[in-house]
Amino acid sequence: MTMSSTLRAIDLFCGGGGTSTGLALAAEDLDREIELIPVNHWDIAIETHQRNHPWADHYNASVEELHPPDLFEDEPNVDLLVASPECTHFSRARGGKPVTEQRRASPWHVVDWLEKLNVDAFLVENVTELQSWGPVHEGQPSRNGEIFEAWINSLHALGYSVDWRELNAADFGDATTRRRLFVAGRKGKRAQFPEPTHSPEGGDDTEPYRSAAEIIDWDDRGESIWSRSRPLVNNTMQRIAEGLRRYTHDTLEPFANAVEELGKPEVSKLQKNIVKAERVPRVAAEIDEPFLARAPAAVATDGGDEEDMCGSFVLGQHGGSVARDLDRPLPTIATRGAIGLYCPEPFLVPYHSERSGQRPRTHDIEDPYPTVTARGSDPYLASPYLIEYYGNGGPQSVDEPLPTVTTKDRFALVVPECFPWGLDIRFRMLEPRELAAAMGFPDDYQFAGNKTETKRQIGNAVPVNLAKALCMTLLTGEQPSLQTFTDQEVPCDD
Repeated sequence: MTMSSTLRAIDLFCGGGGTSTGLALAAEDLDREIELIPVNHWDIAIETHQRNHPWADHYNASVEELHPPDLFEDEPNVDLLVASPECTHFSRARGGKPVTEQRRASPWHVVDWLEKLNVDAFLVENVTELQSWGPVHEGQPSRNGEIFEAWINSLHALGYSVDWRELNAADFGDATTRRRLFVAGRKGKRAQFPEPTHSPEGGDDTEPYRSAAEIIDWDDRGESIWSRSRPLVNNTMQRIAEGLRRYTHDTLEPFANAVEELGKPEVSKLQKNIVKAERVPRVAAEIDEPFLARAPAAVATDGGDEEDMCGSFVLGQHGGSVARDLDRPLPTIATRGAIGLYCPEPFLVPYHSERSGQRPRTHDIEDPYPTVTARGSDPYLASPYLIEYYGNGGPQSVDEPLPTVTTKDRFALVVPECFPWGLDIRFRMLEPRELAAAMGFPDDYQFAGNKTETKRQIGNAVPVNLAKALCMTLLTGEQPSLQTFTDQEVPCDD
């Protein structure tokens, strides 16, 4: 197909438009006009797509309901077809749940469209488990890869050079370590993949990974976990405690030990007896259980300011979460992608450092506070970090990208602040705009639907910078395929 100044493209299962946005950016860099046909059965996703790409020719329909050639008035020649078929029935996350062939069939629709149109190149995105796509036996997937192999062979049969690869979005400038499988194909040329532009530490012509801290709105600090009307459950408090141990000074370990044992009933009890700041020294001298103290909003010692004593971390909102440092990219964002922000203020849990091997002394809320020491007011005691609520990972530095953003609430941001009398921690879930930023969406990108629907669109999207790199390579790569290379005349010496 001869390249024209206008790029004609189709985006099947387009969702909220991550791939389309990357494609549009690639076309802009190539100085080519673009004709785009996005297709999706979900009206909310189509509305989002229309808000941000009003120039495209949208179809609010299932891909199997359309006859591809009818979408064009002239010859149905297409430069690039991109598709993100439904992936839930391939993911390991489903465990042994029954599956239906109807919903598992969506990758075959891509073959149907390629067969009925003259498409120069295609790109299919899915979970990495698609490679294990096999027959269903008695309601259970075999995961032996037989159907995936047959699907790949059908793409070869249509005349495409086909290759597939697992890619990490953080390697291409997105602030998330989302990993997905990409299957690419081209007619007449080799299916190639872009070279990474980013790496964990940078170097070798790459930039350092973008961090989770980049996409967080630090002006929104949330509310103190000690003043919440619905205190956090003990599982969450345990994850906060683990983050404190890993990302704060050793002198704060007694705080972590105290926080780890608290739950809804204990925090509710603490909230009923809050000690005023001026009474803390007297109360602390007499009680042996944790208690809350209300202090001024800003506390500075030794010439420091409030920022000197502030740290933050992200706490995922699902089982098995790990803490993550905020200077790193966000974890994978789910479609219900909740990430909580923890920022402390002066609701304080007093503590004292103990001897090695000694459990921290605690004080009854009804008794006076022990002697106040200066160690708890040292600056730089706490550092930002993230906690994932799934998987087996541990706390992670915020210098890293956010892990995979999914459709569900997954992460929370925690900000511990150290004051002369104790520790405060503020909490909020990350907002959709922050999750979208981690996925590479522009700041002005507009999502239709409520917060849950917005997170679903974000979690199902292809990260924008990764999509741009893939589309650019497929549209410009010049390496011949094996077939075209063997078809060339090879001169021979007489």
